[in-house]
Amino acid sequence: MTNTTAKKSEFLPILQLVDQAQTILLCTHQSPDGDALGSMLALNSCLMRMGKKTSMVCHDAVPSYLQFLPNQDRILLPNQLKDQAFDLSLSIDASDLERLGDSGIPFKQAAISIQMDHHKTNDSFADYNLVLDDLPASGSIVFRFFEAAGISITADDATCIYTAITTDTGNLCFGSISSETFEQLAELMRSGLPLIETARQLHLMREKEHVLLLGRALRTLHFHLDGRLTSMVLTKEDYKECGATTEHTDKIVNYGLYIPGVEMSYLAHETDQGIKFSLRSIAPLTVSGIASKFGGGGHSQAAGCTINEPLWDAIASMQKAAQEEFLH
Repeated sequence: MTNTTAKKSEFLPILQLVDQAQTILLCTHQSPDGDALGSMLALNSCLMRMGKKTSMVCHDAVPSYLQFLPNQDRILLPNQLKDQAFDLSLSIDASDLERLGDSGIPFKQAAISIQMDHHKTNDSFADYNLVLDDLPASGSIVFRFFEAAGISITADDATCIYTAITTDTGNLCFGSISSETFEQLAELMRSGLPLIETARQLHLMREKEHVLLLGRALRTLHFHLDGRLTSMVLTKEDYKECGATTEHTDKIVNYGLYIPGVEMSYLAHETDQGIKFSLRSIAPLTVSGIASKFGGGGHSQAAGCTINEPLWDAIASMQKAAQEEFLH
């Protein structure tokens, strides 16, 4: 069996279930990022061209920095589904049922459920599970799904898949990147991807609120363990004074990592739901294990979690866990 044939065969059970369904619900995780939304939007396009009636749902609204994605306005909140029944539900980029938030209810109510994901921490929560944890993003899984289904990728699909792949790889700076990743990107270019426009919007443009919030975070930047670990903090007051929301926190943690000598960084941001932490590291150090200690998860070098303690107590807990990682 050739490598290409093997890649297509892994989707055969899913394609058979899709073929038997007429109505399909697509879900992704709460607090969606570019991989979650880009993958779901592209997958929805593929299924529609396979003749399926689809609905897309997410626990949270599309963040403003991703509202350039084609057809993102068709994504519903769970309360907008109005008790619709579905033959099939399909989750993309969620590692467990809890990550779906309120979307998990209609997901489990469908006659049969499928989930596709690339996180190593995935707990196989659907009736049928496809977890390809050697791939850098769920967008790469969706690309393979197009190939297996024999559906061509449009320019809009290319925009969504490019967003998915480059978001989860830090614009191709980390993750399980391989020659296949670049082959997929080349095919997206051939499919009409407006690369310069999309890359500028996704990786260069920053909203005013984000920039103001970044300034607040950098004021708190501290170096630990002789400069190998950094930390930053954002309080509720910071968000209020900057007119920002948690969606404007995206990528701020990276500013603590991309400094010579730094191997790990974390950002603590105070929210009504607890103290959320964004964690990043440079291999061989990992942060997924740290996040899992506090009920979170993610990738080896990019993960997150929430600690329900007072701000400085939560930071002390995270600091201890992060320092222990350096001792392994």
